[in-house]
Amino acid sequence: MEATEDSGFQEKTLRGDVQDKILDEIARTMPCWTKMSEREQRQIIDKAGRIASELVREAVHVVAHRDFPHMVVGLGKWTVKEGIKLEVSGSDTVEEITKLATNGGKQAILVFASVSAFMGSRGEPQADKDEPELPIDGDQPPHDPETGEVLEQGDEGGNPLPDGGDLPEPPEDAGEGDDGEQEEASSASSRRRGRSRQTVDA
Repeated sequence: MEATEDSGFQEKTLRGDVQDKILDEIARTMPCWTKMSEREQRQIIDKAGRIASELVREAVHVVAHRDFPHMVVGLGKWTVKEGIKLEVSGSDTVEEITKLATNGGKQAILVFASVSAFMGSRGEPQADKDEPELPIDGDQPPHDPETGEVLEQGDEGGNPLPDGGDLPEPPEDAGEGDDGEQEEASSASSRRRGRSRQTVDA
């Protein structure tokens, strides 16, 4: 009978479900888990996967063979003529030969217990990366490279120009000294020209 949704274990994902249970209930609850490198976490994940595979394989065999004398056999030739005739091969140990001699004349149940049907998972677990991925969103606010603090607009460094508006007016006394010097220079030039004309007339 297939597992129900409430059980947390499903037929097609049983191996992965067991692996996740081992990781969630044991590995990831250890205080040292977050301090492990990605490589160390991956080793634990792989070990949990191997344990889950072995557990499922043995469980399928136990459940399939429960209460029945059984032999693990491989199918060979088979024909359909006045019933189905099968040719099978199995181990020639004393135990298996004794089972066959004891039960050979009785009706038997051949169980097709394929382990591969239980080796799927909902998704492979992933180890935490040693280095977090850098954000690729261009809208990220600027950060201080030393403290990581989010900077306000205009704090990126330098002296940014104002966003807009009129430029500030110069001080009222700005340029007066220059105008006075220019007027004085103009008067001196006029006086020199006047003296030059007087000399020529004389």
